[in-house]
Formats: sequence, C-alpha cells, structure tokens
Amino acid sequence: MGDGLKRRTRIAGVGRFFLFGTGVLLVAALPVACSSSAETPDARSPSGYEGAKSLVPRACGKDQVREYRCDALLPLSSALPAPEPYDACPGVIDVVDAIFVPLEKTAAFDAVRTEFMRRRAPPGSQCCYSWCARLDVADASEVPPNGRCGEPLAFAEKICMPELESGITKGAYAGAPFDRCAYAVRPPQGASFSVPPAALLSANLTTERRNLGYAECCYGWCSIAPPGSGLERNR
Repeated sequence: MGDGLKRRTRIAGVGRFFLFGTGVLLVAALPVACSSSAETPDARSPSGYEGAKSLVPRACGKDQVREYRCDALLPLSSALPAPEPYDACPGVIDVVDAIFVPLEKTAAFDAVRTEFMRRRAPPGSQCCYSWCARLDVADASEVPPNGRCGEPLAFAEKICMPELESGITKGAYAGAPFDRCAYAVRPPQGASFSVPPAALLSANLTTERRNLGYAECCYGWCSIAPPGSGLERNR
C-alpha cells in the first residue's frame, strides 16, 4: 500500500519502531511514558533538561502528549552532543514524522526512552528523542454511535499514545487503572483512513499495550471504506 497507509498503521509515540503505532504507536510505539512535574517546556533543547544528572526532559503540559523518535543511524559526533554517558548521541534533532501537531521544531535527547529501547533491543545503540504535541481532548457525547463500527464497509482503526504527564483542562478522565488517560480524544488528521469527531478509550487495546510494557492510552473507532476500495476486506 501507499506511504499514507503505512503511516496509519503506526502508533503514536514510538518513533521509527512502531506499528499504529504508532512508532510504533505514533508505530512503533512503544516505550514507557515519562512522568515528572507539570512544567511546560518553552524549548526542546539541552537546556530543557530538569537536571544534568536526571537527563529527563521536562514534563509536557496539560492537553499535551509526548511523541518519540528513536534511531540507531544518527551521526556519532555532534557539535551539541547529549550529556554523558550518552555523548555519542546528538543533543537535539529536528522533529520529523510527528503524528500530533508538535509544539516545537526540535526534539531533545530523552535518556529514559533511550534506556528503555536499548534494553528491548540489545546491544542497544539507539538514541531516542521526544517532544510535546497538542492533544485535542473531546467530550464523550461527540463519539459517533458504536464508533461507526455498525455501518457498512466499516473497519477498525486505533491510535495509542503515552499516558498524559500533566492532565487535561476539559473533558473527562478514564476510570482506574486508566486514570492518566483522557476518556475521549479527537484523533489527529492523517492518523487513519478517516478521522471521527471523537474516539473513546479502549480498555482492551490499552491493556494489551500495557501487558507489553508500554504505559499508553489507546483509542479505537471504525473508518468507512469507499465502495470498491478493497479495504473492507481487511475488517
């Protein structure tokens, strides 16, 4: 299929290692979300770390979600390397392949994600980066009946994202054990074949991801395939 369809099968927040994700979410999706104080970073740069020892990027703000990119093919030297012991990785990279609308143009080195990915794929040469993006929280009343899954030519889609680090300003939270997830969100444009007005948290999808070690929130809905497209056979 075309590149657009490949992107739709990626999980948010997983950089290049997803499945959609992608990123694994964003596609490859994957790692455990960072959790820290509710301070919104004003720039994603080496100066955006909370401390040279922690190497942890500042938390994303309210109504924001973290996205990731991991790569093992980055240059081995940089004018602005990440702090030791990760100085073989550049300190920042450009934001690329974002699923949600990014709030910055560059992504800072993320030691937490890097360690997670290196443990999962030894010997571990990946360098991981993260940035904050805008999350459009929705009201459950905006979700189409049955997520449109009862309509002809409907086929299931999903998106997963890291747990929210600083919460939401509107809408509702899902119940425990998913209380760090919004109950309903508007999937980003381009994230699927057809984006609904809103999608509900899927307990089953979220549990599946968490059983794999990913602290994520997953949402499901159904897109409607055009007649004769052949996509309906993939339901």
